[in-house]
Amino acid sequence: MDELEAVLDKAAMGNNKTVIIAMVNKAYVEEVEGGRTMLDLFLESFWEGEGTRPLLDHLMLVAADQTSYDRCLFRRLHCYKMDTDGVDLEGEKVYMSKDFIEMMWRRTHLLLDVLSRGYNLTFTVRSVPWFWNV
Repeated sequence: MDELEAVLDKAAMGNNKTVIIAMVNKAYVEEVEGGRTMLDLFLESFWEGEGTRPLLDHLMLVAADQTSYDRCLFRRLHCYKMDTDGVDLEGEKVYMSKDFIEMMWRRTHLLLDVLSRGYNLTFTVRSVPWFWNV
């Protein structure tokens, strides 16, 4: 059993082997104004939502860099560090840039790998609504 299989096995929902997958990188786990992170807000949504708290047991965070992987482990979540083979995926990637496209391909290959192992998945793009006072 490799590392991905081990994390999937821990996060999977019972017999149907469903996992919730979200990707994170350094930018997502660094503190913003108020000392919180985007990851904090994302995880809080599971606590605040109606009947969503048990879903946290089935969330697998896929880290694109060491900083986000360390933060995930610190939070005691189901964590997997995606192989980036020398590509820097730490920061924000400009839409359709070479790095953005590389990140999307790596994510797609990882999701295909999860499916090929017999798991079902829900993939979430960690959107958090922001309201600005301008």
